[in-house]
Amino acid sequence: AKMKMAFLTALITWITASQIDAFTTIQPSHHHVVGTLPSMNKSNVHCRLDVLSAVSDTQHNHEDASIATTTTPKPHKRRERYSGRYPKNFKHKYKERRGDEETISKVLAKGMTPAGQHVPIMVKECLHYMGLEEDGQRKNEPILVVDCTLGFGGHSSYILKQIMNSADAKLIAFDQDSVEIKKTEERLRKSVLEQSDTGSSGAGNDVFTAVNQNFANLGSYMTSTNQVGKVTSLLADLGLSSMQIDNNDRGFTYKRDGPLDMRMSPDDDSVETAHQLLQRLRIRQLRSMLKQNSDEEFAAEIAVGLIGERSKIPTTTVELADRVRDIVRPLIIKQHNWNSEQIGKNQAKKLKAQLDSTIARVMQAIRIEVNGEFRVLERLLEDIPKVLSPGGKVVMLTFHSGEDRRVKKSFKSGFKSGIYSAWSRDVVRPTKEERRDNPRSSCCKLRWAILADQNAN
Repeated sequence: AKMKMAFLTALITWITASQIDAFTTIQPSHHHVVGTLPSMNKSNVHCRLDVLSAVSDTQHNHEDASIATTTTPKPHKRRERYSGRYPKNFKHKYKERRGDEETISKVLAKGMTPAGQHVPIMVKECLHYMGLEEDGQRKNEPILVVDCTLGFGGHSSYILKQIMNSADAKLIAFDQDSVEIKKTEERLRKSVLEQSDTGSSGAGNDVFTAVNQNFANLGSYMTSTNQVGKVTSLLADLGLSSMQIDNNDRGFTYKRDGPLDMRMSPDDDSVETAHQLLQRLRIRQLRSMLKQNSDEEFAAEIAVGLIGERSKIPTTTVELADRVRDIVRPLIIKQHNWNSEQIGKNQAKKLKAQLDSTIARVMQAIRIEVNGEFRVLERLLEDIPKVLSPGGKVVMLTFHSGEDRRVKKSFKSGFKSGIYSAWSRDVVRPTKEERRDNPRSSCCKLRWAILADQNAN
């Protein structure tokens, strides 16, 4: 015990030799260390330790004072673990969401969309039919562009790059999603406007205006701001943003579990959720909705299976998908005269594809009803000729037959009545390369129209 105490005291004294007025030598032997000290009794040892403590307190006195004035840091919270090598859920894709360039490049190379981002569709085609391509001839004329669906700001960023150095140019962008519009406006101001000549001079704030409203309010907004009949180009991308699809909590996809919500404006409690809609509807109403909104052939059977028993109405996206799958599976098998007990590999593949398509159509029909998408689209189509300037151009991107039918009907009737001087009889589709690089563009259709000169105001 004395030998251990001697070793400890010798070690402490050696470390603090510059502060303690004592001379210590440490000399190793074959099996232990021998310390030559003034005295090796317990009182001296305690004295040495007291001196060491005093010196240590003196040395760190100023550090203690500074620490006392600082806020204690919060304990680090570990990220939630996920199974598998790669994250599947939106909330687990940390690198993509924080903008890690290497990770995003890998995701894009696979033909996928990074979490929290949106890849704009047919950018060159949109700019061309809006009259905003690089070699456009409106550089010295007043330019007022409206983007009816700001979203992630993909199309708007390209529009701003085309107009921000013009003498008299402005972009007004609408979006009802209160969650995303703030992020997008901040991102556009930092990434585009601050790098422009107008942005550096402070005029960039006048170039871009973000409006947190549904595009159904286009006419009333332009009237209140005295800009009716002045819009030179208008774009409406009617598809869902990838940020909305990828975020499980929004309830727009059946591929990952989430609440049955589907509201475009999640903070608006006056809009009922998809689950609340299903609770309110009667079987005949749901059947009619499925037919009108998505041309669903099994509408009657699905309506009965989903809400026939009120206590078993789905509350989550996966629950809804599983229910639809159970309802439709025997119907598809019967439709093809397959043996349900001996389904071959090719039959199973075809069955899965049909089931997924049916689920997607059901989700689409419910989403359209929750957000009143057809109603607001028809209102937009009525307002467009009123807000466009003579010769103004409109471009619409649609993603399913219900939207395209309404746009086509409006442009066609407007052309016949002389409202539009030209319109796209044939749709414009993404190129093979774009469909390969961005699979979400595959179902997109572009239609355009030009307001006749005599329709000023």
